[in-house]
Amino acid sequence: MTTAPRTPDYYRSRSRHFLALVEDMLSAGELEIACEMLWGAAAHAIKAAAARRPGWEHGTHRQLRVAVDRLVMEEGAPPYLLGQYTIASRFHEGFYGRPFRENNIRNGREPIAEFVHTLESLG
Repeated sequence: MTTAPRTPDYYRSRSRHFLALVEDMLSAGELEIACEMLWGAAAHAIKAAAARRPGWEHGTHRQLRVAVDRLVMEEGAPPYLLGQYTIASRFHEGFYGRPFRENNIRNGREPIAEFVHTLESLG
């Protein structure tokens, strides 16, 4: 079995895939997985943005945060990305602790989708 190369397009595709799975996971009552799909969508969108920038590391949670900070501070990305990252990171925490309620996950999907879209638009 061959694995897909970890290119910006790969990360972008995975990000969209995870975002699309959120509703399915909610319908199945899989709140923990729905939380992780939101985090996965955000994380892979960050990875796509970082992979397009030479030398930007994106292999750890900390490196993802640094990448978002750099996008805002060095490249003029909208500052609201920092808040959206914080929301995404909270969904990651929901996987390891008590998951969010279903309505909180549903309400969180749109900010994460906006985060993904904004990162994609940065090129």
